[in-house]
Formats: sequence, structure tokens, C-alpha cells
Amino acid sequence: MKTTPRQRATIRLIAVALVILIGQIFWLRTAENGRIQIAVAKGKQMLGMGAEADRLFSPEQLAAAIPQLNAIQEKENVQFVEAVRLGQSESQQWECGTDCAHAIYYDMANGGTINAIVNLKTHSVEAQWTDALARPPGSQYILARTLEIAAADPQVQAILGDIGAANPVMIPMSGWLADDDCRDDWCVDLTFASPAGDGRVFHVFVNLEQDKVARTFYTRGRPDLDVEMPVAQRGAYDDGCTEQDGWNVCWEMTAHDGLNFTDATYDDTLIFSSAKITQIEAWYPSWPGGYRDEIGFNATVRAYGGTEVNEFDDGFEVRQLFTEFTRWPNCICCYRYEQIIQFYDDGSLDFRFTSHGPGCDDLSIYRPFWRIDVDLAGPDDNEVQVWDGAQWIEAKSELELYPFVETPLLDDNNLLEDNVLTLSLTGNKVAASHGDASYIWQMEPTDPLGQDEAYFFILQDNEDEGDGPVVTGPGDTYQPPRQWLNGDPASGENVVFWFVPLLKTKKGDPWWCMPDPEPGINQCEAILRAEPARFGSQPEQDNLALTPIPTPIPEDTPTPIATSAAPVATATPRPIEGDTVEEVILNAGCGSCHVIGALGEARKVGPDLTNIGAVAGERIAGMTAADYLRQSILEPNAFIIPECPNGPCLTNVMPQYYGERLSPEQVEMIVAFLLEAPDTAVEMPAPDADSKATPLAPLPKTNAAAKEPGQPPSRLSVLSSLSLVLLLVLFVLALFWVWKRPYEE
Repeated sequence: MKTTPRQRATIRLIAVALVILIGQIFWLRTAENGRIQIAVAKGKQMLGMGAEADRLFSPEQLAAAIPQLNAIQEKENVQFVEAVRLGQSESQQWECGTDCAHAIYYDMANGGTINAIVNLKTHSVEAQWTDALARPPGSQYILARTLEIAAADPQVQAILGDIGAANPVMIPMSGWLADDDCRDDWCVDLTFASPAGDGRVFHVFVNLEQDKVARTFYTRGRPDLDVEMPVAQRGAYDDGCTEQDGWNVCWEMTAHDGLNFTDATYDDTLIFSSAKITQIEAWYPSWPGGYRDEIGFNATVRAYGGTEVNEFDDGFEVRQLFTEFTRWPNCICCYRYEQIIQFYDDGSLDFRFTSHGPGCDDLSIYRPFWRIDVDLAGPDDNEVQVWDGAQWIEAKSELELYPFVETPLLDDNNLLEDNVLTLSLTGNKVAASHGDASYIWQMEPTDPLGQDEAYFFILQDNEDEGDGPVVTGPGDTYQPPRQWLNGDPASGENVVFWFVPLLKTKKGDPWWCMPDPEPGINQCEAILRAEPARFGSQPEQDNLALTPIPTPIPEDTPTPIATSAAPVATATPRPIEGDTVEEVILNAGCGSCHVIGALGEARKVGPDLTNIGAVAGERIAGMTAADYLRQSILEPNAFIIPECPNGPCLTNVMPQYYGERLSPEQVEMIVAFLLEAPDTAVEMPAPDADSKATPLAPLPKTNAAAKEPGQPPSRLSVLSSLSLVLLLVLFVLALFWVWKRPYEE
């Protein structure tokens, strides 16, 4: 069929338009890939801080060196995470020295890690295991995918615009959200400086198993502190050994389990064969969620400043600093930890952990996981007893002890339930013995408010249960080591202790372990003390074990030198300070979880309390609004409303101590304030160097046009808009040209 000039012109117009459209799509895709690659380059630079290139391996290097790994790497839905060369101490059980490497993969279909220990010298796989509960950290091999998911999210686009131009704040962190699928799925938190320039941190939680952004939110900001920057901030550590004060001990830096102290002997008697910190959880009730931090040379919080061996009058200590960035303390969302063991000439020792902050939000709990392989005089036949406040009970099978300090004494019938032994007010001791070697283990109180708390696990030392490198586990469920608590025999076997203290931040006076401490002053610390003991004979009756008698300490023995300025515990919790209701609410940390008119910030874990006074009287039949509010402050779990900003409201998120730390007058002041329904702006106390930045408006909805005030549109979005406008103009001109063409048969 013969075509007319107008038809031919129309066909040419459609062809040209298609070519231009395809070119436009290709250009936009290339530009998108370009900006993601810029973001990946920034992320790799952050991930590379302090890492040793000769100890890291790519999946291609591994596949070429270890053909057996192809069976793992070629599986569908398996993601390579990282591979790190192990040190001597971590490789002992596989007898491959420094030729062993730990390869980690993630099973995207079923969840959990696939782990392999490979021998780089013999090109073989020495061991392989899976951990369904493990959630690995971020690595350079998942960066591009994580950023691509984030860049496609409308709300991320609305806040950040060009993700390649955004300023990252932290290394991509393994994180969880207690009220979201990120509680169980593998999620990574990307953090960026707020484009508004207010000092806050913008968080993007990416669910890698579901290929979507789970949540975006802001956390705190503050101005820089007027302090000098520490000098020794380079990535450094020193493996070594020492022999002094009757002790002989070695240590070696691991990739992500901190310093691994090995083969510690006192007077030629083995005390423990290994002691390391496998992870540090940072929990924020305002999210609610947090991070699974690691410490080590290839961890999220890396070794800095060299390993120190310090002597004092009656012993010595080995300590290592770990910090995320070199700008501490002038950074937001940066973490600074110290791992310390102090050895004394009487045979006692302290396992210490110090958190300096600053963290990402005002209220938080830090949970370090000490794993101690107790091998008194050898690995086998270690007898273990637990003091219940009245007697020593043999730990015949594996146990979880909680709380490890300060809980009511239960009767014998309720003492042991589901392998959890509840201890008494004085029941904060565990005894281990083998022959003449006997030690009592207990937590030393350090919390100035008397709220010391810890978990303690007694497990049998089994293969693949933390003896090798440990990948971090899910947050807020104390994993590991709970997944290995399966009722195996304990006392009389080779046992392992896990010590998990809960370091709770406090808002008020004194500030203790707060996000904004004066450097080196207000850190918080957890101490597990092990003291030698001698035992006398007792009649053998059912559960009764031997009664320990502490080794007497001569009167002239100097008091061990304290290594931190953490205040001594007091019997009465210290009050929250504040003369005005705004000060009390600020110091109590209410704004970390709630918005109350102009106080606090929206989209946090707690419900909006701006107009609570108008509805509080309708919540519970027969209860006035004032009584309801008062009970909600003093007994937060008494009534839980169904819906919170991010989903169903959760129990045990709001602190339970306000009845002890707030005066009756302060409680009534808050109740009266809430009854007034302050839906207008409230003048806040003037912020100082330790205060939050003034909150901005809540996050915009998923509308790309809803940028924050003052944020310029990205260069890519401007070019995209111009090119589309030019394409439209060209199309209109072409239509006009076709219309003007003569019509012919």
C-alpha cells in the first residue's frame, strides 16, 4: 500500500521520538548508575578505614584458590559478604596457622549465614557450618545493592535527592527494628548527614531480603564540643604476650571479635584458654531497635591507637581502644569502646568493657558479649556451682542466669524454669573449680543509680558454638549464645561462660554513659570479677555443692587502681533534675520517643502525646484522665495502646524507673502539662553544647516534591526535567510540521 507524505512524516516522527526516548532512558539509567557508584566509592572508603588489604579476599580470589567454594557461590539467592584471613589463635583448632580464612555468605532465601573455614595453603575447606540466626554486618560487596534499593525509594529521594552527593555518616551497619520485619530479616542501616544542615542524622533502613527500604527517620544532632581532638587515632593494635605478677597471657586482634586473649595461666595453672567480645548491641527504645556492633581490625568499630599494657602496684592490664571515626568526640552516631582485662598478683582478674559514646540517641542500652572459655587446670572436668542466696547449686546442665544481680529470691520450686535460673539479691556468684584451682565469678556494681543488670550463660564448649569466629546475631533476643542453650551437661564438662551486661544510659545528674559526655569522664563500664577461692568439705546432699571461702586479702594490700571514672553505685537512684516541666521532660528523655506539641520529634516509637489530655479520660472506664496519665508514667506497662507511629506499640520500651527518679511534684507537674494538651509552640530551654538540635518538621510523605526547606534540587533531577521538557517541545514542533504537510493520496 502506497503511503502518503503525511503518513511517512508521521512514521519518521514516531521513530525519532522513540530514539530520543530510548536515549533519554539510557542516559537516565547511566546517570543513576553513576551516582550510585559515587555513593559506593564513598562507602568503600569508609569501610576501608583501618582494614588490612592482605587479610581480605574477594569472591573471585576465593573461587580461584578454593574450587570447593563454587558450590556455595553458585547457589541461587546466596550473597557473598566477606572473607578474612584468621590469626593464629582463631586457627588453632584447624591447625592451619595464618593460612586459614573465614568466608561468610548469606542465604537470602532461607535466612542465616553459610560459613566456611578455608585453608589457603592446601586449597581445601577445613570446616563449614550454617547459622540460621546470624545477621552479618555491611560490607563492600553488598554496598551497591543496598544503595540501589535506597536510591529508588521516594522518601529517600525526597530527603537526599542525589544519593551520590549525600554525605555518609557511618559505616553501613547491621541493624534491627523491634517492630518491623528487620527484627528477623537481614537489614543494613545507611546513615547520612541531614541535608538541612541541622546536624541531625538521617537513617535509611534497607531490608536486603525484601529489596525495600523498611524505614527512614532522623536521630539526634548537636554542635561540636569545645575540646581538643585525641592524637592517637590511627588504626593500630599490637598482638603480643606478657609474663608478670605470676601471670602468663597472650592476645591477638581478630577481624570482628575484638582482642582474643589466649592461654592465661597463673602460677603455671591454666585459668582460661580464650576470652573475647563477639558483638556489642546498641539498643535505642526510641526507634525501637539498634545495631549489632563488632570490634576488630575489619569490624564496624575498629581498633585504634595501639594495644596498651599498663602496670600498677599489684598487677597490670591489657586494654584496647576501638572507635568508629577519627573525629571523636565531635561526631554524631559514633561509637567508642574499650576492651580490658586486669590481672592481679593474687590471682584475681577483671573482665572490663567501657563505652564512651556518643551514640545515635539519648536513651540507649549497650550490651557487650564476653565469651570466656574456662579451662581451670585443663579443659575437662570443670565443676560449676551457682549461689542462689542461700546455698550453692550444681549447674548440672546448661543454664541462663538472669538477672545476674539484684532480683528477688524465689522459692525452691520456682527457682529453675526453662533452663533459666533466677538469682537472689546476693545471688550474683558462680563458682568454677577443678582440683586445687577454684574461682568465684561475679559482677561488680558500677551503675550510679543501682540498676546493674546482666545475663550470664553457662554452656558446654561444643564445636561451632562460638569457638571460631562469631557472626553477630539478632538484636534484643540475646543471640548468641541463647541458640546454643540446649540442655547439654555443664558441670563436670569443658564449660564456657558468656557474660552480657546491660549498660543503661541515664539522662539527668549525673550523666553516665550519655551520648554527650565530657570526653573520658562520664563513660560507663561493666566489670566481671573472678577471684580465687578455697573450698572446704561439706556433706553431699542432693544439689548442695562445696561452700567457697574467699581467699583473705592482707590489710596492707593496695586497692586496685580504677581505670575509669564511673561513679560508685548508690543505694537510692538519683533524681532527674529540672525546675520547669520542659526541663524535666527533656532530662527524662521523653522527647526521644514522643512528640508533645513542640517538644520531642514525630515518627518515633511512642505515641503522639500532643493532645493526650483530651482523650486520656476515655482510655480506661472509671479512670480519670489525671489518674491514667499518672499510672502511665509510673507503670508504663499497665496499659498499652494498640497503635504507635511505626506500628503496634510494644511493652518494656518505656523506662520503668520514673517512679524512683521523679519526685511526686515532678510527676504532678508532667500530668498537669499533658492535661493542658499543648498543641501550640512551647518555648524550650536554651540548648547548650550537650543538647539536641531544635527538631525540624516530621519527615515528608512519599512525595518527591516535598523536599526539606532550603535543600536544592539535585543536578540529576534538574537535567532530567530539562531533557523531558525539550523532548516535549520537539514533539509538539514535529506534530505542527506534520500538520502543515500537504495531504496527498
